Amino acid sequence: MGKLEKMTIQAYEDPKFSQKFGEPFKVMINPEKYSRTFAIEYNEQQAMGTSGGGAAYSKSLPESIKLEFIFDGTGAIPDPMGGDVKTVDQWLKDFKEVAFDYNGEIHSSNYLMISWGSLIFKCRLQQFTVDYTLFKEDGTPLRAKVSGDFKEFTDPETVCKESSNSSPDLSHVHTFIAGDSLVMMCHKIYKDPQMYLEVARQNKIMNFRNIEPGTKVFFPPIKK
Repeated sequence: MGKLEKMTIQAYEDPKFSQKFGEPFKVMINPEKYSRTFAIEYNEQQAMGTSGGGAAYSKSLPESIKLEFIFDGTGAIPDPMGGDVKTVDQWLKDFKEVAFDYNGEIHSSNYLMISWGSLIFKCRLQQFTVDYTLFKEDGTPLRAKVSGDFKEFTDPETVCKESSNSSPDLSHVHTFIAGDSLVMMCHKIYKDPQMYLEVARQNKIMNFRNIEPGTKVFFPPIKK
């Protein structure tokens, strides 16, 4: 068992995630679960005089993650940053400042990096819902559950590189689909299937023969 780590949401003011905005937001209670969605967009094609058509691949859509976490203002749970007990409204204000509010310096909401264990997810918040679940006698909320939808974000320069022709001098991120293999991808990118050992090492892949569909693998520039 390792040390307890809180899920962290760090805001950035630039699409390359180099300029941090304020302090990171640490969740009060780590989520019990989170869901990741991978999607493909198809173009429906139908020939003249036919009643049906085929779906032609168009593009892979950005990944999305759905998170749920708790804001508690009862004082029963300590602040993960070591501060005084916050009300639910204060928790909500801090979360919105990091993830939702308009940042006048960049004329949009912030870019976000969600970190927890092996999860490192660069994204932007699409929407969130607050469900208030416990109240004082006067109606002041004491506990709330937040459900947030976050969409993957990659800066345009990186997207351009990743969508260009394979080159060992560029970084590549490939989302595995059924039938893909690490050896095959190394042959395609590096013209050397033996590079699978180095790629597996850098991605901390223990079983390179069984990479689940939907897994994103980073292929770094490797100069021989």
